[in-house]
This record gives sequence, structure tokens and C-alpha cells, in this order.
Amino acid sequence: MITPIYKVIETDIKAKINQGELKSGDLVPSENELKDQYNVSRMTVRQALNNLVNEGYLYRHKGKGTFISQRKIEKNIHGVRSFTEEMTATGRKVLNKIISFENIEASIEIADKLFLNPKDEIIYIERVRYGNDIPVLFEQLYIPAKLFKSITKENLLGSFYHYIEHELGMQISYCIQSIEAISADSKVSVALEVNKNVPTLLIVRNTFLSNGRPFEYVKSYYRADQYKFVQHAIKG
Repeated sequence: MITPIYKVIETDIKAKINQGELKSGDLVPSENELKDQYNVSRMTVRQALNNLVNEGYLYRHKGKGTFISQRKIEKNIHGVRSFTEEMTATGRKVLNKIISFENIEASIEIADKLFLNPKDEIIYIERVRYGNDIPVLFEQLYIPAKLFKSITKENLLGSFYHYIEHELGMQISYCIQSIEAISADSKVSVALEVNKNVPTLLIVRNTFLSNGRPFEYVKSYYRADQYKFVQHAIKG
């Protein structure tokens, strides 16, 4: 059986990664360069690169090219851990970009999640979160305005959980969350700098303080080429 050429390209690039010839953050040759190197069509090269992106070996940075991925960020889905702690554990530099910060009326859904009355004031925040200058997480965050009267955009440029516990003196206790795989819509794809409809991991989380009061409802969209979710389980 003849191996398809796109598989040959995939195997070659994987071998160069495993042998250390290509390292994390290295720029992959362009489609035109690979086309000439393997004497194939751009469509064949694109199929190989798309497969490697989907498998997590490569990632695309719009306007800059395709790069060798770092080891995927492992997110332990058992426990409450901040994004900053996750990045620090893997040696990545953290950067937060605030897209939206506004006071709005709570919808029925959000009021229910935050133990509020409909139309109570909440703060709606959108953040793009970067690890080593790569956008890896897009957040849509809802918090009660009366609980965070003094919060500013600047507080959200750092760790929100650190602000809550170390500046406000509140204790974070637990969360209820759901996880699903979705396709990135236009808004998410722009925020994460990926193509529309690429696989994305969505966590919807309701997080509570030690007194049982919910302080956030958040939808977090993770780049599937940068993240993997891990859970440690014990046989019952």
C-alpha cells in the first residue's frame, strides 16, 4: 500500500520534532516552501499541516505563520485553579487583554446563576488570555456589581482569583462546571486568532465563595491545539 504524500510530510515533521531538529516556537516552512521541497501541490501540504495542527504538533498565528507547539497546557478539571497558576506551572509568560468591561442588567439566566434578581446590576467582562504571547483562552465573565464595587480593568490584567483572595480577603471554595467540545464561532475565532469552526474546548463554570455565595459565572473557550484536560480518578 502506497503511503499518501501528505502522510509522508506529517511523518517527516513529527520526526524532526522528536529528534529536536524542530523546537517549540520554531517557524515551520511556508506552504510554498514545503510544496517545492516535496514536489506536491499546496493542497497536499495544507492537508498535512492541518492534520498536525489538529493533533497539537503545530499552531497557527494569524499574520505570522505556523509554528511548532509547546507541550500542551494540562488543565486539571478536578479542583479550582487560576489561569495564572496554570501558566506559571508550565513556565509560560502571562498576559491578559481586556476586550469588554461594562455594567449591564442581569438576564434571567445570569441572575439565577449568581443568586440575583433579574435586572440587578452585573459587570460583564471579556478577556483574552495569553501564554507566551499566544492567545490560548477567551473568557466571557459575569460578576455581581454589588460584590465588586471597587473592581477596575486594571485588577483584571492580573489574576482575578488572586485579587479576590488577597486584596478583598474572600475565600474561594468550589465550582460547578460543564465541559464540551465546540466549533469556534466568529467571535471566538477572532479572539483566539484561529480559523472559524476549529475545535475549541468550552468550560462553563459557576464558582462559589466559602459562604456559599456565587461570585462568578464564566464561559471559557480554550484553544484545543494548546490545551488538554486531565482528571485523576480513583476506582470506586
